Amino acid sequence: MSDNQSKNLTLPLIIGGLCVVLALLVWQVVPRSPEAYKEASIPTTLEEVDSDDPVQAAIDQVNGPNPMAGILALKALAEAEPPNVDAVMELGRFSIQSGQFDKARERFVQAIDLAPERSEPLIQLGMLELDGGAPAEALIHFERALVVDSAAHNAWFFQAQCHERLGNPGLALASYKRFLPLSPDTVIEEAVQQRILLLEQHSTNS
Repeated sequence: MSDNQSKNLTLPLIIGGLCVVLALLVWQVVPRSPEAYKEASIPTTLEEVDSDDPVQAAIDQVNGPNPMAGILALKALAEAEPPNVDAVMELGRFSIQSGQFDKARERFVQAIDLAPERSEPLIQLGMLELDGGAPAEALIHFERALVVDSAAHNAWFFQAQCHERLGNPGLALASYKRFLPLSPDTVIEEAVQQRILLLEQHSTNS
């Protein structure tokens, strides 16, 4: 088999592996897509939502037969005093699912203001910017996420993605290598190893 044929067979495998990495990483932080909103009974008080975990109860409603009731419960929690940061985050995620990206951005910024010590809203905002074609802005959020929480391991992976899109293969390689020993499972580890190998080969050939 020629070198060109070998490259043609290897590249789709690498791309496929990276798709698995992205899917698995995003799946860890993004809930299932809600069904289309329907008319539903509206809770009039927060007591109507499970007091042990009202945010989860509202999420269950969104993913159940009465999604609008769940959204309204989340809004009530997000507008309470003090606001429930987890509810704000979930509203941001559901805004993405419904294509309301500006509203999602507002929610994640609100969550950052409410809880500047948390990395999750920074990562979510960074992912939103990255998906929207703004890797430079996304990179800032991923870097901040690691400043406030050194255990925000996924931020290293997404930093690498930003650097690749910005044309910084050396910095991308360094970020992938920082993420590699922290990868949560074998599938992700193997996919990242493939990406590192490709970048190293590109660096050697250039």
